[in-house]
Amino acid sequence: MAISGSRPTSAAVSVMQECKVCQDLERGRQQAAAARDLSKVSDSHVLIARHRARHRAEP
Repeated sequence: MAISGSRPTSAAVSVMQECKVCQDLERGRQQAAAARDLSKVSDSHVLIARHRARHRAEP
């Protein structure tokens, strides 16, 4: 379920691909989805969004 305007820019994508925290959060979301744990998937979406906001706030 995508939220409009939630897609990162290409510059942000490259930062996220290099960021270990981003990778760990995405891996956790994928594992929760594979286990069909929708509560954890939802929690992961929130954590990912909060973490990505920190990337945008960096100078």
